[in-house]
Order: sequence, then structure tokens, then C-alpha cells
Amino acid sequence: MTPGPKLSISCHCGAAKQGVYLREKLSRGPQDINLCHCDACRHNIGLLCVSYAGIEPPDSVQGLVEYRSTTRTVSRFFCATCGCHIFWRLKTALQDGSNAEPRDDAPQGEWWAVATGVIIGSEEESSGDDSEVLIRYAKHINTAGTKDGGLSPFIRNIGGLLDLEVAETSSAPPTSNLEDVNSGISVDGEEALNAFCHCKTVRFHITRPNAASKLPRSNFADLIVPYHTGSPQVRNPDDDKWWLRPGSKYLAGTCACRSCRLTSGFEIQTWAFVPRANIFFHINRASEETTIVPLDFATLPPNILTSYESSEGVRREFCSHCGATVFWRDRWRPELIDVSVGLLNADEGARAETWLDWWTGRVSFAEDAGLSRTGETARRAIYLINGLEDGLKRWGKERLESS
Repeated sequence: MTPGPKLSISCHCGAAKQGVYLREKLSRGPQDINLCHCDACRHNIGLLCVSYAGIEPPDSVQGLVEYRSTTRTVSRFFCATCGCHIFWRLKTALQDGSNAEPRDDAPQGEWWAVATGVIIGSEEESSGDDSEVLIRYAKHINTAGTKDGGLSPFIRNIGGLLDLEVAETSSAPPTSNLEDVNSGISVDGEEALNAFCHCKTVRFHITRPNAASKLPRSNFADLIVPYHTGSPQVRNPDDDKWWLRPGSKYLAGTCACRSCRLTSGFEIQTWAFVPRANIFFHINRASEETTIVPLDFATLPPNILTSYESSEGVRREFCSHCGATVFWRDRWRPELIDVSVGLLNADEGARAETWLDWWTGRVSFAEDAGLSRTGETARRAIYLINGLEDGLKRWGKERLESS
């Protein structure tokens, strides 16, 4: 069989840079791909939705960490240095008439996919508008487990060409290892919200805003005052505590910057802005007891979080075992942390709206959606982010009118 077009891919640090071939198409036209909202993807990546394109087996997984799900049939590969998710692989036993789970030594068939955010472009495409459409978003899948639809209500039209189907029934691998973690909890009588990665190496909770939540000082986020405008308001001259929202909530929003894309593997990052004083880590001791401590990056035990400096003074943390994106922080506002929303476990749903107030005015760094990408790959990303931004603005307007 002849493989499809060759794609150039890379993570943020460049360790995963290589060429991969799209899976051979069974019919004419682009490969249809899905935006997945399942519990496993959210807690394994840290984002609210992810997307993969089917490929032929890659030439190399060197420098990547393989994380296997509890079913032993699904593996995710992420960069050991920058944490970017690169590949997804499904192993299926060759047909033998048995429904049993495949043994490690059994003959295997493999199904590979690449995270869409790491695709730079096709080696065969031109840089003009006439590049062949190779990949197309077709539908949202596994939205039922989100309870509130996650990001799917905001992403319905991409490029004005497609009204995305929403498939609510879940066909995702079993996620029973996620089901024994309570969502809303009380710690010393204080309301708290649990958060955890897929493997549960990373577990923490956040508390409601309090007096300590007002202590950080910070420039406005690009989400609120776009940095490309050069506005003096970026510096927040009035020391506005913009991360604190009515109803004892924290601000949350979406980001499309190049660094977020290449350290997660996907186009849409979702962050909540939470003071460090309101984040408490759950550390499992050898005695099987869990110790709850205030978040202090300097004193956390090793092999829980891997820290990566994505630019000078900016650090990102991800789970050392399963690769979930966990935190973003910088040296200029060390007491205010960006928390990956996909890790939160709120009763009401994936958007955690009793805790978070979502910014609907814009997608942070939306103008960078196609940065460092070429041709159809760049256009697809721009269409996706434009569609998300339009959907957020529509939702914000509807909420305002109904209030």
C-alpha cells in the first residue's frame, strides 16, 4: 500500500522532529478527524479536548515516554523534555475468534495517530491557498462524560464550511481508574475542588478565593489585553485583581499560542488562573498515607512533576509519568499560577462553572494560531481558533442577555 502525504512534525524542544506519513486514504477527499472530549484524554493531556490524525507507524519514538492506559491496548507517547504529546497508538489482537484482552506476547495489529498540534505542514504542499486539504475536523466525540459539553458548544463551525456533529455517546476506553476520586471535597472545613492527572501521580486541590488570593500582582493576561496591541494597560497600572471573579470564582480562558500548542500537542489550551496560595498538593508517602501541603515547587518530591523552561523565565510543569500538562508560571508573577482545566474534577462538568468564570471576549494569542506552520495546516488551525472565538463570543452574548 502507498502511504499518504508526508507531514513534518515537531514538539517545542525539537526532540520529536521528524516526518510521518498520513494513513492511506480509503476514499477520495481529506481524512476526517474528531475532537475528543473523553475523561481519559482530558486527564491524560490536561486540556478539554484533543484531536489526532491517523498515520502510518512512525520511524522513531526515541526520546519519547510511552504511557500505557489500564487496558494495555492504548499508549500515548510524549516528549520526555518538554512534555508535548506526539503519538497515540492502539494495539489490537489479530483476529483469532477470542474476545479476550490481548496478551503482551500475542500477535498485534497497530493503529497509530499523531497529535494535530505538532503538525507543521505537509512536505508536498505549497504555501499558497491552493494547497490540498488533507485533514478535516468532522465531529465532536465522547462529550457525554463532560456533563456540560466541554468546549463542544463553542466549536460548531470551522472555516464557515462545516457544522460539526456532536456524538454524545462515549466509545472511549474504560476509565475506571478515574472514578474513585471525589470532585467537591472539604478540607479543614473549607470547600475545595479536586484535580488529578490520568495516572494520579499528580493530585491537588484548589480552594475558594480568600484574602491571600488578592496578594499577587500581575500584568493583565493576553486574554484580556492583547499584547500585540502594545497597550500600556497590559502592565495593569491600577493593580486590578483580574483573576478573581464574581461569585468566588477564578478566571479561565483558552489559549492558541505556539508554545502552548507545542508543549501540549494540541491547538487549544485551557487555563484557569489560580493564586499559589489556593493550590494544595496531595503527596502519597511510602506508608500509603497522603500528605496535603501548600504548593511549593522547590520542596515537591522528585518524579512527580517535570519542569520545562519554554522561554526565559517561563516554566511549564507536566506529570513525569503520564505527561499531563499541569501548570504554567513565570518569574514575574510567581504567586499566580495557570492551572490546566482538563485536570479539574467538578461535579457540574468539565468547564467547572461553579468555580470558573470563562472569558468569552477572545482566545488568547488567537493571532498566533498559524505561527510556524505552513499551507493547509496553518489555515486549518486558524479556522479552528476563529470558530472557537466566534462560539465563545456568541455564548457570552447569550449569557448576558439571559441574565
